[in-house]
Amino acid sequence: MIDCLITGFYDYDLEKYVQMLKTYGVDSGAFKDLDLAIIKIGDKHYRALDVLSKFHYRGELNGSKEHRGFHNADFLWPTIGYLGSYLAKRGFSFDYVNLFHFEREKLREKLQRDKVLTVAITTTLYVIPQPILEIIEFIRSVDQNTTIIVGGPYITNQMVDQDAAAIQRLFKLVGADIYVDSTEGEYALTQILAALKSNRSLKGIDNIAFRNNGAYEIGPKSTEANPLEENPVNYKLFPKEDLGEFVSLRTAKSCPFACAFCGFPQRAGKYKYTAVSTVEKELDALRDLGTITTLTFLDDTFNVPKERFKELLRMMIRNKYGFKWNSFFRSDHGDDEAIGLMGEAGCEGVFLGVESGTDVMLHEMNKTARTKDYRRAIPRLKAAGVFTHANLVMGFPGETLDTFRDTFRFIEEVQPDTYRAQLWYADPVTPVWKKKDELGIKGMGFNWSHNTMDCQMACALVDQMFLAVKNSTWLPQFGFEPWSIYYLQRKGMTMAQIKRFLRCFNAIIREKLVKPAKDEINPILLTNLEKSCRFDDAQQSNQEREELYSASEYCAGEKFWVDKCHLEQSSAPIFAHGNSAYGLPGSKYFKLGADAISKLQLSTSTDLPWIILAAFATALSRTKLRQNLWILIDSETATVPLNLSMQDDEAFAEIIQRTAQEVTEASRHAPYALRVFTGRYCMAEFGFHQPVLECGFNVSRLGAGVAIQSSPDSHQAYSEIRKRLKLTLEVVEAGREVRARIVYDKACVSRTEVDELSRTLDSILREQFDASNPSEPSQRDADLSMAEQPVAAGH
Repeated sequence: MIDCLITGFYDYDLEKYVQMLKTYGVDSGAFKDLDLAIIKIGDKHYRALDVLSKFHYRGELNGSKEHRGFHNADFLWPTIGYLGSYLAKRGFSFDYVNLFHFEREKLREKLQRDKVLTVAITTTLYVIPQPILEIIEFIRSVDQNTTIIVGGPYITNQMVDQDAAAIQRLFKLVGADIYVDSTEGEYALTQILAALKSNRSLKGIDNIAFRNNGAYEIGPKSTEANPLEENPVNYKLFPKEDLGEFVSLRTAKSCPFACAFCGFPQRAGKYKYTAVSTVEKELDALRDLGTITTLTFLDDTFNVPKERFKELLRMMIRNKYGFKWNSFFRSDHGDDEAIGLMGEAGCEGVFLGVESGTDVMLHEMNKTARTKDYRRAIPRLKAAGVFTHANLVMGFPGETLDTFRDTFRFIEEVQPDTYRAQLWYADPVTPVWKKKDELGIKGMGFNWSHNTMDCQMACALVDQMFLAVKNSTWLPQFGFEPWSIYYLQRKGMTMAQIKRFLRCFNAIIREKLVKPAKDEINPILLTNLEKSCRFDDAQQSNQEREELYSASEYCAGEKFWVDKCHLEQSSAPIFAHGNSAYGLPGSKYFKLGADAISKLQLSTSTDLPWIILAAFATALSRTKLRQNLWILIDSETATVPLNLSMQDDEAFAEIIQRTAQEVTEASRHAPYALRVFTGRYCMAEFGFHQPVLECGFNVSRLGAGVAIQSSPDSHQAYSEIRKRLKLTLEVVEAGREVRARIVYDKACVSRTEVDELSRTLDSILREQFDASNPSEPSQRDADLSMAEQPVAAGH
């Protein structure tokens, strides 16, 4: 008889999770938070560690413990260690399945082989019920008789957030037999087991809900207290191969602070920490195992109080454990002495809940730390050999563009090793909710607005930080936690290799942000990523063809397009009916002969398309009396919207040279044009309106009967803009001949306007030809003709 079979963590299927969040909308805060941590290769999504496994193991994964690939739960789940020890100490038998996604068949075998009284499903990291549903469905398919108990943070959070009717619906949906509603719940579990073993009723047991007459009866509520000192983990109960080399442990419960955005203290109760002697006993036990190399202290405030922390460090130094360890760290409760002791005691990294880089927001968040504390601590930690990760919250009530700028500058100046900015989560349990009306908070979760910002703008700030920060590495975090840094070092990666891998992974996400319509990853980016995963091959892992979509490249592109947008421009449309719906197309066709082409190019040292573009822009400016106008340029190299300005005293030959130069420069920054024009942050920060694009210039080359233009992803990204174009000059190079036509929207552009534009264009080209070839007027007339003719299909 197994009294309780404990299930650890279930890494819920990523594809299902992606599709579920997409139902909220691809612009929703929930999906965008995930989207900054996943890439798509072929038809499958991957998190950072998933793709590292894919390319490092060359597809040789088989699910066995030796070939599972890299994953964030590559250790005995802490709840299993603690809860199993608690039950065993009180005379109950237990078994466990650590990782359901890897160990389904092991769970099946245990349910079929043993008589299992209960299965306890822990919910430490779940924010949705789907993982629980799938585990229960599997258990029921194997054993209809075992009693299923669900407890942990997911249940306690739902009991706080939902009303009684919603709780009943949730419990029925999940389908467990018993639920435990307690921030601890170990004692409630033993009471359940005792009652079931003796066939007694569950009535009267505190902090539980159980199935009764088609509904769930909710029992009395009380506060459980299970002191850590009285309930140490008995590591001897677990095989060494299950413990491995990584252990997560806790020396305190809850948190002594009351940050306005965090509901943890409210849920976890009063802050309590264990004596140094108790921690020493646990570390002694871990050293005796002989397999442990890395410890993660789970305490939210490991270095509080400060003197206890220093005593812990001196104890670790004195005992010479040799463990590497990582923890959370409160910078306002650390000093130079503590940081020095940390390095000596084996600390290799800390998680810093910075939250904001401005004291204005830290005050609003009720943080006790200030930016001076982080500015002092981070350089000292790095100097002591301690890796630093800074976590940020974007959009908390009071956030503005000014506070964002301060936070952005803070990260660039202080330069933590890694950082992550996350959207504020509006949680009714948190202290800030008491000021809900005063702050104008509407909505909840990731869908909210308040007096100074809404969630869409906050998402734009997160994206901007991801794109533009140069001096710190973005940590994907979903599927790649700060702990992954230390884990991968134990697996043989150097810090430089880890950062290079993250840079290559993030470059693909940058491409996704600036080219949302692009389906396939740039081959150079994918090759770089694959090579970065081969960290056991020095030659492969150090090769990088070129760095695309870097923060430096993005910032240069942003500046280029913002400067273009700030050029003086009329707000009125070029055409009188510029906002009309798309009407029937009209066209006017002409061609340029080979000799004229050759002589125009030789005389200007410029490719013919840019000569024609310069003439087109000049003709538009003359006929419409506009000195600045935006044209969508389609070419093989790039699709770019470009602002071309005309000066009254500028010679046409000068306009040609400047146009060619501007197209070349714009092509270098082409990937970032749409991002700037449509990005909510850029529009708000730099104070411009999205350019009015009514004219297009399309250059293609006809070869083997196929027109070759810019890449498909560019066409898709600009497809909506193309639909709104009122007039386009299409130029097709076919061998030594150039054919062209003006395509226009009859609902918006009159034939008279087109005729006038074509005459002006013809005149400009003839003037340039005359200036370049003054002795050949007859050849000019033969090769530069602009008669309207039928247009062949595809031209």
